[in-house]
Amino acid sequence: MTKWAACLATLLCLGVAIHGSSAKELTLDDIFPTDRIIDVQITVPKRDWDTIRHQSRDFRTALGASRQFKPMESPYTYVEASVSIDGVVFPKVGLRKKGFIGSLSHTRPSLKIKLNHIDKEGGIEGLTNLTLNNNKQDTSLMSQFLGYALFNAIGSPASRCAYAKVTVNGENLGIYAHVETVRKPLLERAFGNSDGPLYEGTVVDFYEGWENSFEHKRGDDTRGRAHINALIDLLADPKVTEADIGELVDLESFYRFWAAESLVGFWDGYSGNKNNFFVYLNPEDNKFYFIPWGMDSIFTKMSKLEFMNDARAPISVKTQGLIAYQLYQFETGRQRYAEALTGILDKHWDSTKLLATLDKTAVRVEPHLVSAQRVIEEEWGRGGNQWGNYNKPTFASELETVRDFIRNRKSDIQAEIADGMPVWRKRPDPPFIIPEDGDFMKRFLDSLEDTLVGAARAGDLEAIKQYIADGADVNALHFEMPLLTWAAMMGQTEAAELLLQHGAEVNGRNKDGNTALHLAMFLGRTETAQLLLKSGADITSKNDDGATPIDTLGVPWEMTKMTAEFMGVELERKEVEAGKAKIREMFSGDTKPKGGTLPNVEDNSTDLWLSEAAFTGDLEALRQALTNGADPNTKDPQSGSTLLATAALMGHTEVVALLLEHGADVNSRSQDGGTALHAAAFLGRTEIVKHLLDKGADTTLRNNMGGTPVEGAELNWLITKGILGMLKLEVDEAAVKAGRIEVVKLLEGQNK
Repeated sequence: MTKWAACLATLLCLGVAIHGSSAKELTLDDIFPTDRIIDVQITVPKRDWDTIRHQSRDFRTALGASRQFKPMESPYTYVEASVSIDGVVFPKVGLRKKGFIGSLSHTRPSLKIKLNHIDKEGGIEGLTNLTLNNNKQDTSLMSQFLGYALFNAIGSPASRCAYAKVTVNGENLGIYAHVETVRKPLLERAFGNSDGPLYEGTVVDFYEGWENSFEHKRGDDTRGRAHINALIDLLADPKVTEADIGELVDLESFYRFWAAESLVGFWDGYSGNKNNFFVYLNPEDNKFYFIPWGMDSIFTKMSKLEFMNDARAPISVKTQGLIAYQLYQFETGRQRYAEALTGILDKHWDSTKLLATLDKTAVRVEPHLVSAQRVIEEEWGRGGNQWGNYNKPTFASELETVRDFIRNRKSDIQAEIADGMPVWRKRPDPPFIIPEDGDFMKRFLDSLEDTLVGAARAGDLEAIKQYIADGADVNALHFEMPLLTWAAMMGQTEAAELLLQHGAEVNGRNKDGNTALHLAMFLGRTETAQLLLKSGADITSKNDDGATPIDTLGVPWEMTKMTAEFMGVELERKEVEAGKAKIREMFSGDTKPKGGTLPNVEDNSTDLWLSEAAFTGDLEALRQALTNGADPNTKDPQSGSTLLATAALMGHTEVVALLLEHGADVNSRSQDGGTALHAAAFLGRTEIVKHLLDKGADTTLRNNMGGTPVEGAELNWLITKGILGMLKLEVDEAAVKAGRIEVVKLLEGQNK
């Protein structure tokens, strides 16, 4: 092709694109179909794409105390891009990342597309902002599609939702939920007007002092903020009535909205978590109307926020939102709620039709999923440790979970409300905040000082007796743990004995499956462990990771120390190790406490000892062990990390070389699917990366989250800091960043 022919071809192609976009005017029906997947192709300079996809939030800033007085500023910035929607091109749009905490991803980020960012006339029937959610918290991909549809079906104002196949610069990112942004078109459709004040609520509620926490989106803010203040004052009045609330909130609409949230198990919505909602002040009647948002976390019986979960809470209603709680305390409120709930169940919860829609939709989206969508991404801390040791849900398994929920939801609720709505008077706490100055753990522990948990931690017997006399439930969970575990963790044997005398369950479990005996043995609390064993503690009970109390005896000191610090427990190494030694003695000889023997402790301890040596870089100890026949491919029984990966992460170059010399598999995988190369690249261990590459390390292997070594080296520093904080690792930030630059060059050079 000649130079001029190439230019002509380019112009013709451009002409087709321009003609295509002008000849076809997209409508809202076009971009929110229910029977097909729209095609969204984004083109953006690589540098800009890398910039926005690595932008992030962290808990401390996202949930900081100052947000009570002003919504937190968004960390996300717009870059210029072009987007094609089903072949219709918008050549200049704004593109940014979106997401609070749970949906954050640097490989498949949720996205906002601002059609009028540059072209002020840009839009589709008045809709100027497009929302593409990555469904990171919903491996089934069904929550948003089915959830918003139900709200719309019952006449509760809600977004429309469709599916989109998204590509960026030719890279397929898989299926996204295309959710209608809450803006003018939705308001016009729902209310016949759009000029009222609109606010978004993100972990906020109508509490005194929180009036400025709601994020203003459109309309007269002065008028809207006055209405928020009036509602706050009203809800704080102990004499408030249902009718009073009805003067400021449209109750018919709210009961319908609230019942639908509870019905679908929306644990992260307004009534479940003071989160993911909009309020619109309708100028026609001067009342607030609620609109759901962020519905990627439904079809769940109990809240996933374990510290808020109470096993006694009803499944038929959620009352974490202050308005919902207040209304539910009135008999008429429970009655009206029940009418709204049963009305939706009878008229709209047709499990046969819902399941048919689910199955049909699953068949439609499944061929377009990328690998990262077929297995849920890692969740830090699940199962009681930082290593993600659990069976991860898949697309197929999560679909079945949703099917079970849909099949059983109606009968489960009907059984609970057969004799009327259950009474539930537990008042919700104000919105959660993280102090922005000082040590969070210290402040948290200080806040426990005058509570029953504080008494159990401190071993204050008189205070414990008084709380019990006042009706305290000794088996209730407090911040995920029973009181007995709080006492056992601190070695408060007399307090533990008192609790047992008053009915504490000796084998009661934390949310992670650990018992008081697990914690007592883990921290070397000998006397407390003896008491628990004499009281019938089960030495064979397993936590969610499958570990028994005896298994915790073999956890290396460094890991013990890190975990204890995370729980706010100060330890002395000599005391802990002496305590663990005494506990081991309890299981030797002829006298053995109730619960059995110490199974396989020697083998387990050997593996843990090897792992600790790799962690600390004890070269001579490892050389001796390997010479004596130790397996160089040993994995830590707690974390599942290989010796090679542990040494690579910690930067022990000579240990890595030694392990490889003795036959360690350079591409062996840890439990998280990562290799030693992943670990070394993550912290910029340049020399180790070079050595691993020389020994044949595979740069293309992906861990269980779908990440390659080079992606680990490019991980946003704020996220890296969060991970390091959870692992309690201190590093030289400048050295790691410099090392990462060199590592990326090395790995990209290998991949060419």
